[in-house]
Amino acid sequence: MPLSNNTIPVFQVDESCVILDCNSKACEFSGLKYEDMKGRHLYDFLQSNCKLSDILTGERDYAISRFYRSSGIISEVVVMVDNVVRQEKRIYYMSIFDVSANGFPEDDIRRENIKLLVGHVAHAFNNILTGILGSLSVLREEVDTREQFNLMLDNAESGAIRARHLTGRMLTFSRGEIIPVSRRAESQSSRQKRLFPGNELNNGRLLFLDDNPFVADTAIGMLCTLGYCVDVVSEGKAALNKYGTAMRNGNPYGAVILNLATPEGMGGTEVIKFLLEMDPDAVVILSSGFAGSDIMRNYSSFGFKAVLPKPYTVRELFESLNTALGQ
Repeated sequence: MPLSNNTIPVFQVDESCVILDCNSKACEFSGLKYEDMKGRHLYDFLQSNCKLSDILTGERDYAISRFYRSSGIISEVVVMVDNVVRQEKRIYYMSIFDVSANGFPEDDIRRENIKLLVGHVAHAFNNILTGILGSLSVLREEVDTREQFNLMLDNAESGAIRARHLTGRMLTFSRGEIIPVSRRAESQSSRQKRLFPGNELNNGRLLFLDDNPFVADTAIGMLCTLGYCVDVVSEGKAALNKYGTAMRNGNPYGAVILNLATPEGMGGTEVIKFLLEMDPDAVVILSSGFAGSDIMRNYSSFGFKAVLPKPYTVRELFESLNTALGQ
């Protein structure tokens, strides 16, 4: 969740929950100036039993709490977390959703925050479905090795477990129950045979940007099954660096798949601007769980050759690539 988000309060904290930065909405919500926020503990504003420590250790990814504002107002909030590694240190982004019900005009704000929270959860659910559906679609096709078969089976099973946890969260978050999550690092694939005939990808090499490790792991299996070599990165700058290096080394990527939004740094619509400056002929596909968004509907005006709505099957992934490469 980038700090530039001005829709909801977002705090950037370190492993001790000390506030490193925050957006203007966080200052407005707290009722304090930016200089008065920086350096304080987020615990100063939340009730003591909200278990932020479990969020920081990765055992949980959200908490229910009360937020004590400088005006004396006490708001019921849901705290959601995203995290990134920067210079070998993990940085956390705490997003605050005010779900108070006070019977005042502020209820309009409450309804809007609940809509944002539901959208956040729905987007996470679409990422899970992408992993499950993608893995199962690969298993429907012929796979080369038992190892590949087991990987896709494990991904589908893992996704089903995550989906069960997520539905539990949606049903019971108002009672304060917490759901554990885990994250993994970037990875790189090896090449297998091509399943479907179609437009050839230059050098068989593809760059894939998605900050969700479950989606990334599944995409690796799907793209390997389609016969491509794929490099996976979790943020925009890494994608640009890899693309530029590949061009300079004379071994460019034939296509790039960019997720619409990432918690840290540039999302797909920002990355493509720099990619097209670097390589006007770049073949870039936009992927997102927000299939009905204006950007997904008008993707070509941003320079994308095709879109890939989440969740998707291996055949839909192939068709999206084929569309992009055929232009």
